[in-house]
Amino acid sequence: MADFLLKRIAEWSSNNAPKTDKYPSPPSSPEPNPAMSLKQQFYQDSSRVSTKTGSSRGSDNTFDNVTQTPIAGRLIVTIVEGQKLNVSNYQSRPYCVCEFERNEVVTREAMRDSDLPNQRGKPMDFLDLVRAATSPVWKHKAVFDVARLDGEVHVSVYERVHNNAQSENFLGMFKVQPPRRPNQTIDAWFKLSPRGKENVTGEVRVQISYEKIEKSHLKPASFEILKLIGKGNFGKVFQVRKKDTNRIYAMKVLHKQDLIERREVEHTLAEKNILIQAEACPFLVGLKFSFQTRSHLYLVTDFMNGGELFFHLQNEVRLSEERAKFYAAEIVLALEHLHKYNIVYRDLKPENILLDATGHIALCDFGLCKENLATGQTTNTFCGTSEYLAPEVLAECGYGKSVDWWSLGILFYEMIAGFSPFYTNDTQLMYRRILFGKLKFPKGFFSDDAKSLIKGLLARNPHSRLGSQNDAEEIKNHPFFANVDWDALYRKQVSPPFKPNVSSDDDVSCFDPAFTEEETGMDWPVSRNVSKNGTNVSVNSEINDAFGGFTYSGESTTHSGITSLGCGFEVPDQNTSSGAGNWRLDDLRC
Repeated sequence: MADFLLKRIAEWSSNNAPKTDKYPSPPSSPEPNPAMSLKQQFYQDSSRVSTKTGSSRGSDNTFDNVTQTPIAGRLIVTIVEGQKLNVSNYQSRPYCVCEFERNEVVTREAMRDSDLPNQRGKPMDFLDLVRAATSPVWKHKAVFDVARLDGEVHVSVYERVHNNAQSENFLGMFKVQPPRRPNQTIDAWFKLSPRGKENVTGEVRVQISYEKIEKSHLKPASFEILKLIGKGNFGKVFQVRKKDTNRIYAMKVLHKQDLIERREVEHTLAEKNILIQAEACPFLVGLKFSFQTRSHLYLVTDFMNGGELFFHLQNEVRLSEERAKFYAAEIVLALEHLHKYNIVYRDLKPENILLDATGHIALCDFGLCKENLATGQTTNTFCGTSEYLAPEVLAECGYGKSVDWWSLGILFYEMIAGFSPFYTNDTQLMYRRILFGKLKFPKGFFSDDAKSLIKGLLARNPHSRLGSQNDAEEIKNHPFFANVDWDALYRKQVSPPFKPNVSSDDDVSCFDPAFTEEETGMDWPVSRNVSKNGTNVSVNSEINDAFGGFTYSGESTTHSGITSLGCGFEVPDQNTSSGAGNWRLDDLRC
């Protein structure tokens, strides 16, 4: 048995590397038109008039094969002022993080008397400092896109001293149910509440109104490209600003032809469906809008400006056990939600974990998820990221939801130790270690309960693994999490142990400079249905038909199950039932 597996390892490492975007190269594409900037190429999809030759609908509109994306209205929120805040000292400059449906706005720091038009040029005195700290004035207006009015506005208040993230303190929070009728305005003071045992005082004045608008339809020209923040195997991710509301989003842009040629249509449509389902969980990045042109797909999601956990691990190397516990607990809740709807994540790693402006996490990138995999069923697709692959994936003997708990064990170990337990640059050797290697703990890094949790998650036999019998409940009941209030954690009423230092809602300082400093106008490929001289080339209608139902505006969310979300594309169920008798690694060390 061992010889068979070792022989297969050599084949896997050279010929069958798992699908991953950890260190991806950009998708191949025709040479870009040097006369056109990225933004010109990006916006051309929304203004180009196509020929009728490639359209089965007989329309000249670029969106002739698309259900248009309506937007129900706008929520206008103004954080006006505060009073009697419990600041640490008079040099404090309070600011707020306002969140609606996980879209965040970071307000400016409190204005001082010397900032006001009629006070400019006057010297700042002690009373001015005290007044600005304890009774701050922000007058910060934000406009949120609204597809459904069933969410709440959350406002958290912080103080920043000397522009240092280590000097930031939490001053209180409150939430407001926004008005549901057009032209109705809330203008009131709201008392600040603690998240835990903080000594919180004071209140904040907020104005909120809802404005119904005529249905509009999204297109590339509805957004302004700000920064490149990521690359994948099939496209790029941009930080964008929606022009009418100035809201900041992340936009994933995919080329249809690439997806079809590489047989990724199923994964892409599944990702869209899962993003919709993610709206119901606070620890999953949700989909705001999706739309398409004749050549591209656009997924517009929440922008988390705290950046990737991977970025923070690179800077800090290793985290405290308490901080790692906080992230692991929120990840457990995220995976619990996916598993509840029979979705296996399959690609848990630091690059796919984002932090928001307040320090909470959210899983992103659902391109490798497996839908409709019920308890007791298995699948065989070899995919994921090498160092996080479970033994049963390597053995190709069928796997289920338990692979996510293995990956959590690897990730949790890595957060505390600064390296993953089986990692080596030699992929062949790493696979051998995953299958047969001894789990070792560096001295002084892990508590006994943390070791016990990791050993349970990294049991090689998936039927013995922690979480294999009762999924997330087994992990939540482990002694390591004994002091976690899971209900409070789900409601985000537990203070994060770390808050990213972000100065505004478009701050990208927590993202990899290799992306954000790249000149976005240099390497965006010309659309394949446009020749280098800018003329139109017909697009096969079958390409557009393959992506029917892709458009989404937030109105079709259902909590009855992911299978009820129409995507216009059906794939036969290839899952296979699996019992303990089919497990081929029972003779391995667990």
